[in-house]
Amino acid sequence: MNRRGFLRYAGATGLLLGLAACGDAGSPGAGPSAGSQPFRYTDGRGRTVELAGRPTRVVAQSSAAAALWDAGFRVTGVYGELGTTDGKLNYQAGNIELDHLEVVGSTWGEFNLERYAALRPELLVDLSFDDKTLWYIPQASVDEVDALAPSIGMKMPGLDLPQIIDGFMALATQLGADPEAGPVKAARADFDAAVAEVKAAIAAKPGLRVLAISRDPEKFYVADPNAHPDLKHLAALGMRFVLPSRRLGHGEYFQEISWEQIGGFPADAIIFDSREVTSVAGKAEKIPTWTNLPAVRAGQVYPWKPAAPFSYLANAPIYRDVAAWLNRAKPLG
Repeated sequence: MNRRGFLRYAGATGLLLGLAACGDAGSPGAGPSAGSQPFRYTDGRGRTVELAGRPTRVVAQSSAAAALWDAGFRVTGVYGELGTTDGKLNYQAGNIELDHLEVVGSTWGEFNLERYAALRPELLVDLSFDDKTLWYIPQASVDEVDALAPSIGMKMPGLDLPQIIDGFMALATQLGADPEAGPVKAARADFDAAVAEVKAAIAAKPGLRVLAISRDPEKFYVADPNAHPDLKHLAALGMRFVLPSRRLGHGEYFQEISWEQIGGFPADAIIFDSREVTSVAGKAEKIPTWTNLPAVRAGQVYPWKPAAPFSYLANAPIYRDVAAWLNRAKPLG
């Protein structure tokens, strides 16, 4: 998945009666009343979910599922980015264990309604990057998904990474997780220590200009740090980002430019969206406007991991990687 994941969202329509029939099957006490207390949650879209009992059968998009998992709540089903590298799940899926889950979809645009209905879901959790829609629910499936279970779209716009982590911690707690559990507290302490390392590294390199980009074979995309939770937090810690050359509108996360225009964004270090297809790096090596960039010539180009699970556990090593490249990078004048 490339930057389209931030630019494309979800919508509606289909085979409702057949799916509803699949969803009727169940065991006694398996419905929302199985929870120990009522559940109420207002999401980023302004929708309020109210259930008689705490939901136990929760299906979530991979980044959301991984965030809940690290916070101590185990989802029942998952969909989203579930590709593997060398037999290991990609970073967007975090620490979830697929052997214990039903997979409803494995990449952008995949959502198996029959499998979803068969899980008898009580709640669906996804992200909302526009305060209106769910990130990974395909346009054609929205009505059917809504009919099978209520959904939560976790708010993304305007929030930085710690705020979103706090949101997932709060949701996991409402779902029954223990925020004071030893592993959760240890992960938070480790994240706080990693953030301190990043802050110190930034302070040691005043004026270092960082450009965050996504790219594909045809275009470059300059990230607006205020629109990306991790970059927004790094900026608050003092990182100096190279900004898009125009003001982006609501719901815009990148400024689209051509490969020939990249020289108009001078930077000492470049971080690139690590979700890009593998062929892009090879193409970049043959384009002079890229290879002549001072940061490229200096070897100061580093991977960026947007849409990592919003958890302390997932982000502590990411922040340590940021501190490491900051400590190596030098201002180029």
